[in-house]
Amino acid sequence: MNEYRYASDVSRLQAGLGRLGVPLAAVRSATHSEPLPCQLFRNPDGTIRWLWPAGAKSPHFLRFYHPGGVRGRLFVRVTQILFRWGLGRLVAHEPITLYTTPTGAQWLRQRAERWALFTGTAGPNRKLVIWYNDGQAAGGFVKIALAPPAVCNLRREARALRRVQAQPFQQVDVPQLLGYRQGVLVQEDMGATPSRPAGSFTDLPVAGLTELLHRDWQQQPLRDTVFWQQTRQRLARLRDRNDARLPVSLIDKLDRLMGSLDDRQFVPVASAHGDFTPWNVMVRDHRLCVFDWELQHDALPGWYDLFHYVYQSAILVGNRGYGAIRREVDALLSRPEWQPAGDAYDLDTEEAEMLYLIYTVTYYLGVYSEQTDWHGQIHWLLQTWNDALTYWLHRRHVLADRQLLLYDLAFWLHGRPHAALKFTHRQLIDLPESSDLDLCLPQLEATRLTDYLQKHPLWEQGVVESRSFMAQLHVQCPDRTRLHIDLLWRFKRKQIEFMNAGPVWEQATTAPHGLNLPRNEHAMQFIQRFYRLNKAPIPERYQRLYGASEATMTATDELMQIRQMPQNRGWRGLFNRINYAADTLSSFRPRRGLVVTFSGVDGAGKSTVIEQTRYQIEKRLRHRVVVLRHRPSVLPILSAWKYGKQQAEQRAADTLPRQGTNQSRLSSLLRFGYYYADYLFGQFYIQVKYVWRGYIVLYDRYYFDFINDGRRSNINLPKGLARRLYSLLLKPRLNVFLYAPADEILRRKQELDAATITELTDQYLQLFSELQERYPSSEYLPVLNRQLPRTIRLIIDRIQTYSL
Repeated sequence: MNEYRYASDVSRLQAGLGRLGVPLAAVRSATHSEPLPCQLFRNPDGTIRWLWPAGAKSPHFLRFYHPGGVRGRLFVRVTQILFRWGLGRLVAHEPITLYTTPTGAQWLRQRAERWALFTGTAGPNRKLVIWYNDGQAAGGFVKIALAPPAVCNLRREARALRRVQAQPFQQVDVPQLLGYRQGVLVQEDMGATPSRPAGSFTDLPVAGLTELLHRDWQQQPLRDTVFWQQTRQRLARLRDRNDARLPVSLIDKLDRLMGSLDDRQFVPVASAHGDFTPWNVMVRDHRLCVFDWELQHDALPGWYDLFHYVYQSAILVGNRGYGAIRREVDALLSRPEWQPAGDAYDLDTEEAEMLYLIYTVTYYLGVYSEQTDWHGQIHWLLQTWNDALTYWLHRRHVLADRQLLLYDLAFWLHGRPHAALKFTHRQLIDLPESSDLDLCLPQLEATRLTDYLQKHPLWEQGVVESRSFMAQLHVQCPDRTRLHIDLLWRFKRKQIEFMNAGPVWEQATTAPHGLNLPRNEHAMQFIQRFYRLNKAPIPERYQRLYGASEATMTATDELMQIRQMPQNRGWRGLFNRINYAADTLSSFRPRRGLVVTFSGVDGAGKSTVIEQTRYQIEKRLRHRVVVLRHRPSVLPILSAWKYGKQQAEQRAADTLPRQGTNQSRLSSLLRFGYYYADYLFGQFYIQVKYVWRGYIVLYDRYYFDFINDGRRSNINLPKGLARRLYSLLLKPRLNVFLYAPADEILRRKQELDAATITELTDQYLQLFSELQERYPSSEYLPVLNRQLPRTIRLIIDRIQTYSL
């Protein structure tokens, strides 16, 4: 044995066993002359987990092990077989010999003929646990606290066992308390008689569970409950402690969920075991046996132990994730033995689960913040709790989905190299929907983050646009909010790399909102070069924040300086040019654009709606927009042949609609044929130039005017002709007809009389209804435009749906 390798473990053993009268040493000495040959089994981090006598005939250390899952049961079975064959040493990682005094050796011979020891779970609640049997009685467990919090826990367990012995359960068995003094507790071994370990919650005796869950049931105002007051105090301590290992977004979400609850309402509370898990439970003679009462509480949220059993077993045995927990809880609460029970005890199960989550997370975050070394299961717990908080905040509509996704993005990035560029907000959720989130991070992390977000439950639809130096993510959430993220692993403008990205994320520091921010000098350099190379002035807010100012050198000098950077010279410079060419070619790749048409009589509000729609598309949806008037305009307006394009357009703008006097069918046919040719051939031009490049094309009026209102274009032809020829045109994805009562339109414009407005409105409504039935792959949407915000929301919602 290397005594230095296990120095910390030996120190714990000395502190614990010394309290029992068994002094220990790692090396033989005059006082510690009696050897204790043992075998040990290690934790994944290399520390001692279990210890047992070298000559043990049975694997008594398995009394500390819960065989969850196939792998666990296989381990138990193989271990039992090896010990039965006399090969128990093969289970151990290595032998170890400790030394005690003659008095200590005599104490062991008298009191523990057989024994095994568990060194405890790392953390402030750590304790040694010893199973022993003196050859006479059934044996028992000795728990020895190694830190003040563990002393408090053992005191709480002793109190709980005394109380149960004084007022016993009818359907639940608990271990007999054999002795207690400060920091040392001795109790009965309940596994000495035939029993089976617990599996799923549904395998446990219902009668025992019902009694356990409803002991001391009562209703109290939430604000008056002890657990709620403790939770608020713990959350405040977490804020004050500001442990860098704890994701700020997780604590923020806890705070938000707590704030969404009305603390004046009455909630059910009951006595709870506090750590009701498969490894603290067994079934004996069809009765529920429960031990390890260290976290017992007199008044926790109703059904606390039920939720704790499901959560902990799913996380700590196989890390099955929150999705599995959600399915198991929902299935459990719908079972006939539990659904009526919740109604009978006036229990809101959703509220009870949220209260369980809030109390548990705040308690254990406080425990982990005091723990120096974290084991891997802590990260499992944090991830699952974060997912659970997201679920409840989404379900209760506490935050917009976009804000929740921002919190979860920050949670995922916690502890990973990254830097948020140009982020000037105090909180994550302050990021406007019209703003991108720019993140600088290694390419591998960008790929992993993209994969995480694409699998996130709040990613309803999305587009990922990848280039050689960055990726752009456009995410639509279930509540129709959007999040736009730029992931950059290199800083480039065309083929020029203008700054090293590595030092930016390597030297970034965590801000109070949870994201890492670059150092001021990096942020200032990025902003100066970014705006300078894009030939744009530096926004004033960045000048104030970072002290960034317009560069003193000329653009030409700065560009020459940047070109001299190693990454822009030689083969690296050539590689940049090749990548830029590839990025440029990929920009011509067909993308999903959209054609939206707006129709309506004059005064229906088209111009205002189109302008605001355009703004929302550019700022919120982050799409490029082009607005066309009436038709593709590949062919000029007819009067342009006579007056020239500019003068013809000006004359058209100055002329009131429906003022033409053309009555000739031939003239009308030629005029219509000219404009129809513009639609027929121009539609392909628009498709290639705009739609396939991802633009959203907005038509201010469309072909429908030829069908319903030919007079507006000075055309006098039967409606059926224009309608039949519509079948040869590409159908726009969304067609909006704006209308309003005639009197309201007349208050806006007096270009048409009330009778004409009413007639045209009825004709358009009839036409849109018929076209919707004939062309279901497109949408023909009539919108009563009386409340502009509602109109814009409705149209933007449709465009959001069709643009991803």
